[in-house]
Order: sequence, then C-alpha cells, then structure tokens
Amino acid sequence: MKYLKISVVFALAAIAADALEAREIKVAPGSLTPHAALLKIREAKKSGDASQWTVRVKPGVYEFDEPLVFTPEDSGSPSAPVKWVGEGKVVFSGGRVLKGWRDDGDGVWSAPIPRGKDGKLAFFESLYVNGRRADRARLPLEGKFTVKSWKEQVLVEGSVTNYLEETVLNGNACDALAGLSKSELAAAQWRVFVKWAYGSYPIESYDAATKAVAVKGRVSVARWGWGKWDADRHNYFYIENVKAGFTRKGQWFYDVTEGRVKYRALSGEKISSIEAIAPTSGLVSLVKFSGDVEKGDFVHDIHFENISFTATRTGGDSLENGVVRQYQHQAARATLASVMGEGAHRVRFERCKVFNTENYAFRFEDGCVSNAIVSCEIVDAGAGGIWLGNDKSNILKYANPETRDIKDPPWNRPLKTEPLVDTSFRAVRFNVIDNNLITRCGRVNPEGVGVVLTHAADTRVTHNEISDLYYTGISVGWTWGYWGSYAQRNEISFNRITDIGKGEMADMGGVYTLGASYGTVITNNVIMDINSISYGGWGMYNDEGSEGVLWQNNLVVNTSTDSYHQHFGRSNSVVNCIMANARGGKICISRTEDHHQVTFERNIVYWPSGPLYVGWNAFKNNTAKVRMNNNLFWCSSGLTELNGNTIGFVGDPLFVDPKNGNWRLKENSPALKLGFKPWDYTLSGRRRE
Repeated sequence: MKYLKISVVFALAAIAADALEAREIKVAPGSLTPHAALLKIREAKKSGDASQWTVRVKPGVYEFDEPLVFTPEDSGSPSAPVKWVGEGKVVFSGGRVLKGWRDDGDGVWSAPIPRGKDGKLAFFESLYVNGRRADRARLPLEGKFTVKSWKEQVLVEGSVTNYLEETVLNGNACDALAGLSKSELAAAQWRVFVKWAYGSYPIESYDAATKAVAVKGRVSVARWGWGKWDADRHNYFYIENVKAGFTRKGQWFYDVTEGRVKYRALSGEKISSIEAIAPTSGLVSLVKFSGDVEKGDFVHDIHFENISFTATRTGGDSLENGVVRQYQHQAARATLASVMGEGAHRVRFERCKVFNTENYAFRFEDGCVSNAIVSCEIVDAGAGGIWLGNDKSNILKYANPETRDIKDPPWNRPLKTEPLVDTSFRAVRFNVIDNNLITRCGRVNPEGVGVVLTHAADTRVTHNEISDLYYTGISVGWTWGYWGSYAQRNEISFNRITDIGKGEMADMGGVYTLGASYGTVITNNVIMDINSISYGGWGMYNDEGSEGVLWQNNLVVNTSTDSYHQHFGRSNSVVNCIMANARGGKICISRTEDHHQVTFERNIVYWPSGPLYVGWNAFKNNTAKVRMNNNLFWCSSGLTELNGNTIGFVGDPLFVDPKNGNWRLKENSPALKLGFKPWDYTLSGRRRE
C-alpha cells in the first residue's frame, strides 16, 4: 500500500511538471517586438495554457509608441510566473534620437524638433546628450528671482475654473521677457518654489512697464495657505527655456519659433558623434499593470529582470502646445511613473534600471500587494524614485479623534463619515523595496521623494541608498492630523540617505512620517547631509499626527536644523540613536499637546556649538509629556550644563574620530554606562557583494 501511495505522488508530480512546461519567446530588434510577445502569450493563455513563460529580450534599444499594458489575463501563477529577462543591455525607451544636426556657428548646434502623431511639434522638458541630462536655458543664470507682490484672480471658463496668479517682480529681473511673442512666452516655463511645494506654469503674459508676470493654473495658491509668493516666505522662482538664458556650454533651448532644438556643445564634443535623445513619444509610462481593483480581478505573477527603462515624459495638465502645468503641493503627488501598477499582486522587478526620466520611476497604487522592487537602479529621475499607495489624503475620518483611546486600532474606531475611498480591494500591503540605488532625483519636479509610502502597510524598505535629491528621502503616511491611517507596521531599516534638500526646498526630512503609524519601525538607518533653504532640514521628522513610530539605532549627521523634530504627535519613541552636528536646534517639538508626545532615551546628542533647543518646544518647556531617560549630551565647544529641566547627562561620548566620520565609541565612553548599545552602522545601504 505504501508503494501505491508513492507511485500516485510521482504520477501527480509528473502531470504537474508537464502542465507547467517552460516555454520561451525571443524578442530582438528588427524581429519580434515586446508588444507582439505580450500578445502571443495572451493568446496562448486564452486557450488555457498554464506554462511558465519566459520572454528573452536580446540586447538593443526598443522605442515604444505605446506602453506595455498587462491585464489579469496576462498573469502567471506563483509556481509559473511570466518572466521578462534582458540578455545584455536592453532598454525600453519613450525617446527618440534627434537627427539632422547642423552647426549654426558660435558653438551652437541645432536639429529639427520631431512632430507627434497629431502633426504638432513634440514638446519635451529634457534633453539627454551623450547620456547626460543637458542643462536647460534659464534665467537667472545663477540663483533665483524673488517677488515684490502677488494677487490671485478666479477665472470661470466654461465648466473649468482656473486661477490667474499675477506676480510683480523685484527690480529688472525679467526684462528679457519683454518683446517675446505669445508662443515664446507659452514655451517658457515659470518654476516657483514655495517651501515644500513646487509649481510649473507657461507664462500667460509679461508687462515690462509694471514688471508683472501672469500665469494660470487649476490650483488656487491662496487656498493652500501659501500667502504671498514673496521672499519673506522663502518663496522664489526661475524661468526655463528662455533664449536670453541660452549662453553657456552644455545648455539646450527649445526654439518654438524656428521649430528646432538648439544645443551649445561642451569642449571636446563633435557634431558627427552627438547622440541626443528626447522623450518625443510623449509616453508617461512604458509599462502598466492594470488590474480591475473594483472587481478584485488582479494582474499577478509577472517578473522583470535586467531591463532598463528611459525617456518618459512628465504627466499633468497638458496644454495644447504640450507644456505641462502643475502645482502639486507635496511629494510630486500627481506625477506618474515609467512603471505604473494598479491591482497588481506578486509583480517583481529585479536588477532593472530606470534612468533619464521626467517623472517617478515606479508607482504602485490601489490594490498592489506582495510586489517587490529589488536590486534596481534609479538614476536621474525627473521626480522621485518609488511611490506606493494612492495620493488621496485623509481617506478615513473618525469621531472624536482627540479623545479616542490611542491603543484602539483604526479599524475599531467609530467612523465620523463613510470612508472617503472604498477600501474593500484597495489594500497596499506586503510590498518590498530592497537593495536599490536611488540617486539624482527631482530634476524636473524637485518635490520628488526617494521612496513614498502613502496608505501602505506591512511594507519593507530596506538596504537602499538614496542620495542627491531636493526633498525628503523616505516618506511614510498620508494622513494629516489625528485621523485614521492605513500606514501601519512598516519597516524602514538599513537605508543610507545622504545629500537631501540641497538648499532648495524646506520642511522635509531624511525620513518623514505623517499620521498614525503603529508598529512602524525606523531603524539602523544612516541619515547625513540634510540641507534646507530655510527651516526644516531635519533628519528624523514626525510631522502632523504621527503616532506609534519607533526610531531606533539611527545615525543622523549634519542637518541644517534639528536632528529630530516632531511637529505634533503621540506616543512616538526615539531610542539609542546618535544625533551629531545639527545646526540650529538639535531636538525639538514645535507644538506642545496635552498627551504623551515622545519617549527619548539612551540617545547621544553631539554638536560643535549653539543651543540645544530652538523655539517653542516641549522638550524644554513641557517635560511632563516627554519622557527623557539616560540620554547623553555634549557640545564640543564647552557645554557644561543642560538648558531648562531636561533629564539627561553631560559628557563627551568619546567617538573614535568624529572629525573624519568615525562614529564608533571608545571602550570607556560614558554612553555605554547609560545603557547605549552600539550597532554597526556600516551595514546600512546596499548590500555588498
């Protein structure tokens, strides 16, 4: 009888192996296209084929006119995923190589602007010359413009409401706009920076006599409380694609009058060997996973390996001439991505690369579960790196948020209203973002974030290297204040986050949290060189309504403001962290509240000079709501006692070599006696082979 059972098992295994027979398709330049391969697999699956399919993509650049769109019928299975494997250097591109270059003299080369399917000139904001993002002509050549005054007018145009913003400039900032035609003004882009937000508009008009620039958009600036767009509120702007700013080597200019792209060559470049690529297809996304979230019909089990994606356009409110106007007021929230997912399960990208784009690299929204982005590279992105979740803020609201029991999980609290978003099939959970390089982001929209988790839970963001961008490194949560939040139990660990802010934006952090986030652990990260234009160049940042977040074993070095900042929150903990060389204040809570706000224990706070506290903060004034235990404070210029009534100790922590970035402790460090537990911060960042 035993032998019979074994025979049956072997027979079933043979049937299963036969049913999942591996099948392959080869894609190659000049032969089968990626889109044709997708259709072949789709047809086979319609007839009941359950094989494990592998699409082997031969080296080459594949220029897309349409995105690859995967639907539920294209899905594999956990034991037989559909794989797309690049064999060598494989690039899926939304761009085209510009042809017909001529020498116009004075170091300027030009080529005709291609036309789109509609016959109009293809508009684009980026040009990549020999692999490098060329600098776009701009005014001023250095620095930014400021404004003298501002006003807003509401325009009801048919069924559309627009807002006309008129800004009077300081001095003779934009005299170069005088005399430009309407089409030249429309092709110029007014880029405004307002603390943590950014806007891009074509110019409606310029009045040389009054120094007034007018732009028009769908979003009211006044509505969002920015007040005046003036220098006192850290607001500034510059203008791109202005011929008067086309004066330097390496710059380019989109000349709408002549219908040509103009480029000033760098030393050593030759017109005979120039490769200039522009995203002329107009594609915002190259790959889409389109599950039916409403019906719970998901696209699943599709893997991409060793394939690159490039030259995608920014999305938004596209005007007739192709210019995109936008005002997104945080994290480039309306910007889409080169790879988009909705209703996607068990989709995996491994050893892939996204480069030279005008938007995010990856964006997975509602209904995306158990997906993975692993060992990929995101280099030179127009916005940010990876976005998980939708961009609808405060999607749940609860009764009496200020008096509720903080231990009561969100799903047990009484609803004040029905959920603002149907969440039945919309969960974004169990996704993995691991071992990726994310660098040089925000090159079109500086609001872009390295990794964004909005209404996403149970997500692991681990061992990533994030650097060289203008806004926050990693952002968790998308609920302002004490309302319900789905951003629970996320892990942010072993990441290395450096060179953030770059003195361009404000109110940001190396790692940023927003709203309730119970079970979220932010640990073993290195956060260095965070620089804002004004306030808000923070290392660890608990923003509005952050709750239940644990910060542990983080090294935070060289921030323009506090190493740790809490706007307002509840029951957060900062434990066993090293916070060094913050300028301005070092630790701060900017709103005092009548509940337990934060536990701060076994930390080392080290700085060369200046005060420990700045401004209105509960650390100094309301310690009954802040639990301080066994912290060590040391100012290397001679601090001898602590400000206020802070509970802590003063002493040199005895770092091995802080001037040269060695933050290990010597054996006789007083921090060890207070219970500080050293960890190996060199393990943060991408894993070493």
